[in-house]
Amino acid sequence: MNMPMEKNKKYQSLLPVLLTSLFVGLLSACGGGAGNTGSSGNTSTVAIKTDGRQFNGQVAKGRIVGARVQAYALDKAGNKSANVFSSALTGDDGSYTITVPDGVNSFMLEVASAPGATMYDEVTQADLPFPADLKLRSVVKQGSNPESVYWGSVTPLTELIVQVAENAGSLTPANIDKARAGVQALLGFDPQRVSIIHTTADTSSNSYVDEKIQGLSLTAISYLAFNKAFSCNDPLQGARVACVVKKIANAGKLDGNTFNLSEDVRAAMRAALEQVATDESLNKSGKNSVAGIGAFLSASLPSPAPEADNIIATKQLFSSLRNNLYAVTNSQNSGGLDLRLNAVKADFENATAPLNKDLLIWSKTIADGIDQYNKYTSGQSRETTVTGLFYGPAPLWRGYQNIGNLGDCSAMRDPLNVASTPAQAKGMECRFSRLALPGTFKYSYKYQVEWVELIDRIWLEPVANDSSRFNYKSELVKQKAVFAWNEEKNDFIRRPANPADTVIIDAYSGNAFTGQISFAMQARNLYALVVQGTMPPRSDGNGQLTSDYEKWDIHAGRTGLPDGSFRYDFTGEFISYVKSNMNSRLSLDKGSYATVDLDYKGNLQKNGVKEFNLAITGEAGNSKVHGELKLGNASTDKNGVSYQPNRLDFVGTVSNSLGLSSAAELFNGKLTVERFGYGSFDSAKPESASNFVRKSVAASGVIQVPGRPPLKLNLNGSNDAFGSNSLIAQYDDGSNVINAQMSESLTKQKIVRVSSTSGVSFDVFGSNLVADILKDGAKVGWLDMKAGRISYTDGSFETIK
Repeated sequence: MNMPMEKNKKYQSLLPVLLTSLFVGLLSACGGGAGNTGSSGNTSTVAIKTDGRQFNGQVAKGRIVGARVQAYALDKAGNKSANVFSSALTGDDGSYTITVPDGVNSFMLEVASAPGATMYDEVTQADLPFPADLKLRSVVKQGSNPESVYWGSVTPLTELIVQVAENAGSLTPANIDKARAGVQALLGFDPQRVSIIHTTADTSSNSYVDEKIQGLSLTAISYLAFNKAFSCNDPLQGARVACVVKKIANAGKLDGNTFNLSEDVRAAMRAALEQVATDESLNKSGKNSVAGIGAFLSASLPSPAPEADNIIATKQLFSSLRNNLYAVTNSQNSGGLDLRLNAVKADFENATAPLNKDLLIWSKTIADGIDQYNKYTSGQSRETTVTGLFYGPAPLWRGYQNIGNLGDCSAMRDPLNVASTPAQAKGMECRFSRLALPGTFKYSYKYQVEWVELIDRIWLEPVANDSSRFNYKSELVKQKAVFAWNEEKNDFIRRPANPADTVIIDAYSGNAFTGQISFAMQARNLYALVVQGTMPPRSDGNGQLTSDYEKWDIHAGRTGLPDGSFRYDFTGEFISYVKSNMNSRLSLDKGSYATVDLDYKGNLQKNGVKEFNLAITGEAGNSKVHGELKLGNASTDKNGVSYQPNRLDFVGTVSNSLGLSSAAELFNGKLTVERFGYGSFDSAKPESASNFVRKSVAASGVIQVPGRPPLKLNLNGSNDAFGSNSLIAQYDDGSNVINAQMSESLTKQKIVRVSSTSGVSFDVFGSNLVADILKDGAKVGWLDMKAGRISYTDGSFETIK
């Protein structure tokens, strides 16, 4: 069971890669750098004044220009001072700078309209008048001896923090902390500490991943306003935006140590976030998938009051990282997660059951072939072949662009010749192209195109005195496909297969792969198919065999649907063998099906697969997978040679028994793999800035780490632009909610940002080995990767290990 799209090895075994990347990346991948800036380092050019410390940042719903920023001190009871201690107007990029007097550690920033103030709207892509009734706020709570230069955003997401704290009674430090913790858990990042980008800008593709998620969230607000969500029906888009912002900001509340967001607001924001991510007119960041990203996934999240002591809170963060990392890297004998995940990966890399679209193509073509054979031999049809990809002249647009996705069946007088009369038909041959072997494509100056295919070939003979059964013999062959230019057709036309260009691959000591196929008819239409017997070995994306043979016991039913499409239902079992030992087993449970569109001849249309849903139980080695697998959004590459599903979703469990007395569940949740722009990718050329495929892999669910409480995880890794990589993750181990992100590209230095919802954070830039550790904007210590030590400002220290 290649896991789960055997023709694309990059998509195999993603769970181990994703899960281990999170923990290993948080500590061992850290470099170093100052931790006192936003993620885009906006404070590096701000001069420090002598009459106070600097606080600067950006204001946005979209970019807000010319608005008034006012700062008010907050006392310990959460009361706002009567007078403004600093004021500024936002600049052309929404930036502001204020001076905070010494002794003021808690204060509120308020952004309101001023004459001529404008607000950029992502959906209309216009600068709108800043609504007079819209106010955006952010509450800043800094520790003692805060950094002399600090940075903070003001957005509708920070307004949510303020209103949650206000709704809890007042802006006390405890309410501020709990509101911030809940919103950080809701979003997966701290909105006060993330720089603002606009996803409609071309430059957004070269931004950090947390900036992209925040940018998409702000675009989602404009999207909701444009669509008049929450009964925001004003004729002006600016007024609708203000209405939506108020609805969202007033939707959160604290209930003890839990933050709750009203479900209607959460669901609407998540749906809008997913929608704008896929709309490239609104999103040019390259972050086209938010699968595995925690933003607005849950309406109820932990928001415990953080430890008041800065150093103790910091030690809690590193204790959580350390304990979980140790558990991941435990020894083999204790069933460590990393080793068990690697065991799952190894078990399923060489497993061989056909989880991809091959099963659908195979079942449909065989069913159509038997149907056509019966019609031909009974004189109801003169056609000997269905689909006709291999026999007869097939044009390039059909044979080449659909390679690996179509097959054909023909009534034969012998295995090499098509029958010319019903009386000659002694059997039926069906052929399925698995793939075009890499490196075999040739284009000749003599107007000839050719490549080498790996083909499944099956010969079926009717069972004597039983009109509902066929005996079969199957084999795997390599065959050259040749298309020559035809002036009359104005296309390349496939030449008949030359037996001299066909090589039979026999991987099982010369034994034939045999069995029986049974079928059932309703009136004159075949509607059920049963296959029982052995089949040739499976292969990887390079054509290398990954088993010796398979045993199939598969049941397929075909039902016509009112819209003219067909539904194929599957149940059964596939078992693969290596050296006569079971290598893997796949069961298709009730509920496995595919629906397809057919053309007027009953052939599968190009890209005709509408749904593919498999309820599976798979076993390989010490590992087991159980759940539901969906494949879809298929397309060819630019050349049309490779036709692949571009989205895969798996919901279920993964278990492994390595080093344990019985199998233990590793993961329970959802895995998603997506690929974008595949239709523009030329697989015959190396990847480059103008020729690459964006990919996203994601996991959301619960990981069972030996020796640790269950970890709730959200994780997304992607390459949003050529030469870039990013990872954004969040986990909750019951005592800490940790957010982390890593971003790197060809033009921006690598950054790793780690923070807890208790207000502790560190940012690591490039290849530096030292990073400042901050708690509420005040330096608590520093992380020295070279020395392997965390040093605290009170003179204490601890080792990373």
